[in-house]
Amino acid sequence: MRAPPAITTYFDSLGAKPFDQRAACARWAGTFSKRHRRLADHAPDTPPVAARFIVYPVKGTPVRQLAEWLAEHGNVREVEIAETFVIASFPRRMATHKLRDVLLTSTAVDYVEPDCDGPDFLTTSAELSAPDNATLSCWQRSARAAFPNDPCIEELWGHTKIGWDSMVAARSIPRVVAVLDSGIDARHEDLVSGVMVSFESRAPRRSQGAQLDARCATSGRCYPHGTEMAGTIAGRMDNGIGVAGVAPNSQLLPIVISRVEHGALGRLSTIARGIHSALSGGADVINISAKWPVDSRAISEAIVAAVGGDGARRRLIVTGYATSLDTDDSVREYFPSQYRCLPGVLAAVPADMRGHDLFNPKGRPDPDDGRIQAPGVDIVVTTTENSERGYALSGAAGASSAAAYVSGAVALVWGSPPLDKCDAQQIKRLLFCRSKSSDSTRYPWIHVDFLRELSSLDRSADCHAAMEALGCE
Repeated sequence: MRAPPAITTYFDSLGAKPFDQRAACARWAGTFSKRHRRLADHAPDTPPVAARFIVYPVKGTPVRQLAEWLAEHGNVREVEIAETFVIASFPRRMATHKLRDVLLTSTAVDYVEPDCDGPDFLTTSAELSAPDNATLSCWQRSARAAFPNDPCIEELWGHTKIGWDSMVAARSIPRVVAVLDSGIDARHEDLVSGVMVSFESRAPRRSQGAQLDARCATSGRCYPHGTEMAGTIAGRMDNGIGVAGVAPNSQLLPIVISRVEHGALGRLSTIARGIHSALSGGADVINISAKWPVDSRAISEAIVAAVGGDGARRRLIVTGYATSLDTDDSVREYFPSQYRCLPGVLAAVPADMRGHDLFNPKGRPDPDDGRIQAPGVDIVVTTTENSERGYALSGAAGASSAAAYVSGAVALVWGSPPLDKCDAQQIKRLLFCRSKSSDSTRYPWIHVDFLRELSSLDRSADCHAAMEALGCE
């Protein structure tokens, strides 16, 4: 049996002491914070949290067969079946040696990892700033006389900086963007008609993901982060209110991976299942504005399933690029942006490039690195609270806003004929090829002004012809 080395070490250190899920997850998370070290080395005064593990069967054994074996085991409290693994919950006071027998020594088990959640599993946005009551906020104004008539257009500095063109956006073909977050308020006046409210997840009804989807997916009654990202990606354009998204014609598929309070994420298994749900929902782009400190097999396999094999040509995943200063003063990168070197993953680096010149790169940036910069500060966002009409201004730079900008750019480019005939890898290569550079930053800056050049091409042209005309073949 295999497990993350930190978990094996934790088991070996326990002796007769009870297993504590919080301490195990803290050990696994490593040294991202001093809180981890304290939690891993000193048991809290509260009772230990019951063990909950993601369990993989040995090769050749069906997942259902493993689930049946676990369900018949006297020491397993509850079993859930997922796509490629089983989730097993154990009694709170279960003896450590019995837990070890089930997970570490059984010949039926190939790999286990704790099904962690907690304060280090978070969205990647900073807090929103309060509206300035001294002046009339843009969302409180009436419609503009010009096209598009959305009153906040002139405040969307990020749109201008990435070379966004309202006429190009108006002609774009809808793409499906799965927003793995805290849900989207489908009744928001700037999102209505853009949210896929009829989608049903494959997650079992009793699973955390299904319960969160039932409560939060489109209700607007949960943490507002998902709604805030949704407006940047695909807020409706020319409706006389609020903002316009980068890809305003695209469809938003809300998949909830975050609990209601404080933007804390759900369990690792919930995130993995959410990615699988995005696949079954037909997503072209998967936006994950979240961060966690461990390399979960359940999530990494879900990501590979989404962008590997046949999926490599069908979809892209966009994450926020999030890092932390380690205790030894080195910089550690959170997941899922650590997967950015996979062919179908992009990591959005938040930046404020107002006042800095952007120019064509001297050499083509490397898409294999996966990092690309995008607007991440002072973004007017749709929200469910903090303002009179459901809008607010993002404050400090956040990787979530940058990820939303990149997801919108991917959907816009992929929805602009004849680029709609391209596959996912061609779209990623094109975005890096036609990105911009700056003397003040090391990463390429996402830019979509090249879409204007498509007007000279015949709509019947194929992707090869379009890429060649854009100088990226």
